[in-house]
Amino acid sequence: MVKKSLFLVIGLFTFCLFASENSIESRLKNIVNTAFVKQNSIDSVVALATNNKMLSQKMAKCAVLIKNSIYVEKNHKVLLESAEKFDAFIHGMYHGDSLLNLKKETDTQVLDELSEVNEEWINFYTHVKNLYKEDKVDMLSYQYIIEHNEKLLKISHKLTQTIQSKTMFNTSDNQVLVNTLKFADRQKMLTQKMLKEKFLVYTNENKKRNNVKLRGSIILFRNGLNGLIQGDKKRGIAPVSNKAILQKLQDILTLYNASEALYIKQNVDMTKMKILTRVDNRLLQLSTEVFSMIQNTLVY
Repeated sequence: MVKKSLFLVIGLFTFCLFASENSIESRLKNIVNTAFVKQNSIDSVVALATNNKMLSQKMAKCAVLIKNSIYVEKNHKVLLESAEKFDAFIHGMYHGDSLLNLKKETDTQVLDELSEVNEEWINFYTHVKNLYKEDKVDMLSYQYIIEHNEKLLKISHKLTQTIQSKTMFNTSDNQVLVNTLKFADRQKMLTQKMLKEKFLVYTNENKKRNNVKLRGSIILFRNGLNGLIQGDKKRGIAPVSNKAILQKLQDILTLYNASEALYIKQNVDMTKMKILTRVDNRLLQLSTEVFSMIQNTLVY
């Protein structure tokens, strides 16, 4: 994040004051460049790791929509693109990827957890690619995706937390921003999880179990949104003061308030379900923008 970069630059700049006058300018330039290159790499790996959590649910959501004949071609394209992004992050962590601004990972704990994700992902990715071919849904692949997507989410979350703990500065001043990012990250994922669960309830797939999950996701999304706007002292989040971020959060709140009843209502028709798919797309877009804005801001 920019805030951490500034701390680093300021500290190193102080050191430069003791250097000879002729070398100050060149040294400062190198320090600034190095600091921002390093910080951009940190921001990239954190953003991509959190994005994979969301993608685990987005792929499951797309599978459910395809199975229910909802904008099949479009959702199949989104499904495959999401899988490619998930796979590219794993490959980039193992081998490095200049386009994604990822360096080859060397930390043993991160690599161990990455291996756990990759082991699950290999089978998951195969079923994603086999889900829809020749205008037919492969039900074995569909069931695998539905049964394993939350395990993929869980171990991706574990990996993300480890990456964050090793890349973010552990200072009390910075911790509020770290906590806020974690909340914003969860909001992205929940937009996809809620719609997935709503469609599973709609189609009577483990209806009782998925109803319980859906209610929990709704509560988490509502509380998370309120926490980002108003602050949550218990979870170390300050009320938002950045006007641009506040406006974006208010846009999410307005949209969600207008659609929450459809998520909660038990018996809705397909017309209403299709409305929720459009709401879902917008909620994800706005939530992604909020996460990016928080990550790149000096003042939340």
